[in-house]
Amino acid sequence: MKTKGETVHPGQSESDYLHIDPSDLLEAVGGDAGTVAALARTFVDSAPDIFSRLEQATLAGNADAARHESHTLKGMCALFNARILTALLLQTEQAGRQGQTPRPEELVQLQVSFGLVLEEIRRYAHSPQ
Repeated sequence: MKTKGETVHPGQSESDYLHIDPSDLLEAVGGDAGTVAALARTFVDSAPDIFSRLEQATLAGNADAARHESHTLKGMCALFNARILTALLLQTEQAGRQGQTPRPEELVQLQVSFGLVLEEIRRYAHSPQ
């Protein structure tokens, strides 16, 4: 169990990240920061396209596609303990199962949260090992 102030990456403290907490992932890979950074780079390379498809599905009213894309992105965000975004994506996925897409204000929440998470994961991906 981690405690407040425990490092989440060499040279960085938990307080350096407000929207992600990669410490569980780091622990799961035996403390190999290079592996977590590689996963972060994969996220940075692939998540924006998935999010773009989620936005397009939402704007087109395609609940099934929104459900699929939110499910995919939810799993990726959960790896980095992006709790708020993961919860929003779960809501989107559940709504999609009921034939609904996010309302405009919910889409804005998703966009803002995704941008914050992406920036922090990008910073993690490019931090010194």
